[in-house]
Formats: sequence, C-alpha cells, structure tokens
Amino acid sequence: MLQQIAQLEAKPLIYQPSYEVLERSAINQRQHLQYTLQKISDIAAGQSAHNARSVHVKSHGLIAAEIEIFDQLPASLAQGIFAQGKTLPLVMRFSTVPGDILHDKPCTPRSLAIKILGVSGDRLPGSEEATTQDFLMVNGASFLSSSVQMFLSNLKQIACTPQTGTEFRHFLSPIFRATAKLVESVKHVQLSRVKRLPPPQETNILGETYYSQDPILYGRHMAKIACVPVAPALTALTGLPVNVFATDGLRKCMVDYFTAHTAVWELRVQLCTDIEKMPIEDATVIWPQASSPYIPVARITAKPQIAWSPYRSQIVDAGMIFSPWHGIQSHRPLGSVMRLRKMSYEMAKHQRHLPDTVQMREPQNLDDLC
Repeated sequence: MLQQIAQLEAKPLIYQPSYEVLERSAINQRQHLQYTLQKISDIAAGQSAHNARSVHVKSHGLIAAEIEIFDQLPASLAQGIFAQGKTLPLVMRFSTVPGDILHDKPCTPRSLAIKILGVSGDRLPGSEEATTQDFLMVNGASFLSSSVQMFLSNLKQIACTPQTGTEFRHFLSPIFRATAKLVESVKHVQLSRVKRLPPPQETNILGETYYSQDPILYGRHMAKIACVPVAPALTALTGLPVNVFATDGLRKCMVDYFTAHTAVWELRVQLCTDIEKMPIEDATVIWPQASSPYIPVARITAKPQIAWSPYRSQIVDAGMIFSPWHGIQSHRPLGSVMRLRKMSYEMAKHQRHLPDTVQMREPQNLDDLC
C-alpha cells in the first residue's frame, strides 16, 4: 500500500461545484425521461408474476462480511467513513444486471452491491433514518454511454418495442431498465448493432474486480472505488470458466466456495487528480491509473457460510434496497449518470412498495442473515 501511495505524485483535487455540469438537454427532457422510465417499469411489472426490483433481480450470493478500515491513512484518503480505522459489519449482494430472472447462460455484466452497517455522518436525503452506506459496482471500469440524452434514446427504443423477440430481450433489453447499465445507442434494435458488450463467456463471479464506474465525493475530494479480490483462493478463480448449463451455475459456484473458504477483498480508492483526464460528467472515461492509482483503504473479509438460501433471499433480495444515493453526504454520487440513477432508483423503490412486498428495512446488524 505504501508503494501505491508513493505513486500518487499529483495532489488530489478539492471538489468544486463547477465540476458538475447539469446538461440543458437533461433539464428539458426530465419529464420525458420520467415518462419513459415509468413506461418501462410498467412493461417489466406486466411480465412478472411477482413484485421484483427492475434490475439486478437474480442474486447469486448474499454474503455477511466485515470491513476493516485501515488505520493511519494519509489525510487525502482518511475521508468520510474511512477517516479512522475501525471494523464494521456489511452485506454483499452479488447479482447480474438484467431485470429478468434468467438462466445463467446469457452473458451479462456482474454486479456487486455493498451495504456497510453502523455508519455515522450527515445523511443524504431519503436515507436520514438509516446508519448504512451503500456502494454499487460492476465488473467493468466505465459506462459505455455518457449522457442523459443518450440514455433516454436507449430507453425509448426498449419502451417502444415491448414485443421484441424473447432471445433478444433476454440478451440485451433488460439491461436498459430503470437503472440500466448504459450501452451504445441501439438504433434499430438489432443484435447486429450491439457493440462493446462483455465477451460471450461466463467465468466465476468471485474472481471479478468490481468498479463504481461513476465518481463519488470522497470527503473533500472526488474518487472512484473498486473491490479487488486478494485472497489466493479468490484470485485463482479469475477468468475461470463455469458450467452455465447447470441450473443456477453462478450461484452454485458461490455456495461451493463459501462451504469451506474465506474470501478477502481490498476496497481501493482512485482519487481525482486531473479534471481533464478524469472528468466527472463523462462516465465513459476510464480514469488513468498512471495519473492516480487505486490505493487500498480497507479490507473486506467473509468467512465460510451459507452463501445463498431462500431465507437469505427473503431478507436481502426482498427486504433491502441498494442505491448509490443511500449513505452519507461525504460520499454523495457525482455526475449526470448518477443524477439519473437517483431518479430511477426512486421510481424502482416506489414500484416495489406494493401490498405483496416484504417490508423494506435497513439492517442494524447481521443477526438476521445467520
């Protein structure tokens, strides 16, 4: 870690409101965007026999763990919840992006949601009563579409074509729903025009590195975060193919691993040191590590456990909401994509508060998962 800190030659920038630029088109199209998101949510609800989240529906692992925040970090890294060394419990939810509950065979981006418990600090609006901090990450360093306008264009294609073929919808369209991971504009909704999607192979979900993609406030600074496997038993799984023809193959990999193994990840932070090379508003730009490396600020450890069960799914999948806007002011999401996600997450939360849902609640401890 000291070597990585030494590589941070440029001084981290102090956040300035001028770094965030609200697009004129985003303001003008806000109502239209809300209408489109609602239309897509209605389509998804009509196709589902039960009330479910609009994306990241299928969980593969629901893990109880703890995070050890490193002590005596340099001032630029000792910010927000990382200001001082401590150990806190957390929940990890591994999932895949599409809204539909699919067979594991379609190759889709993987996601990791982390909910840290016992967090203090001034809260973001909408999470005032909670003491948790959420971080959402996927196994790719950048979004593939940068603007609200592009996102709206993508959403319109799906909202206006609910009869698209099943195979295509399984492969692509659910990615765009509500809080969809942005991809290149699909002009004519044809598979031949899909570009820059993950390679068509399925590998072990535990071997992946997960990135926030979008920047967040990091105390006085701005940063992106990553969750990197460091335990040898985890790194051995990186790129390792899995049998996706087996029922719930990705979930089985996680359950098998946690039967006897401990998992260890590092939570790493990349501070913004150059606003031109590391923009806030363009989520397609991968911040160069030559300008600012990812530096470990904490270690996450998960001991052997039942990695997934119907009971855990009832507690986490049905009973918790994960949102980048759920947390403290010191880690407020930044940029146009994050502002869009705030709107879509609020819509998803509203849709899930129906009579047949489990009461949503924020965990106070990990006892419920045991």
